[in-house]
Amino acid sequence: MIHETHKSHINALHNFRHRIENDMNVGDPEVRPAALDWLNGEIAALEKSKNARLAGRTLDLRTRLKSLVLLILSPSAAESKGERV
Repeated sequence: MIHETHKSHINALHNFRHRIENDMNVGDPEVRPAALDWLNGEIAALEKSKNARLAGRTLDLRTRLKSLVLLILSPSAAESKGERV
C-alpha cells in the first residue's frame, strides 16, 4: 500500500509539472521557474528513496527498531559483557 501511495504521489507531481509547463495560465510567470525546480527536486528525491528502498538500502522504522531490540535482548550480548541474564 505504501508503494502505491508513493507511486501515485510521484505521478501527481509529474502531472502537476506537465500542467505548469504546458498551460501558461497556471501560476505566476515569475514564480514558474522556481516551482518547476521545486517539483523536479521533489520528484528526484522520491524516486531516489524509492530506488533505495527497492535495493534494500533503507529500512522502515519498525524493522530498525525490531533489530535493535533483538540485539539488546539477545543472550550473547549480555554474556559477552560477563553478565548472566
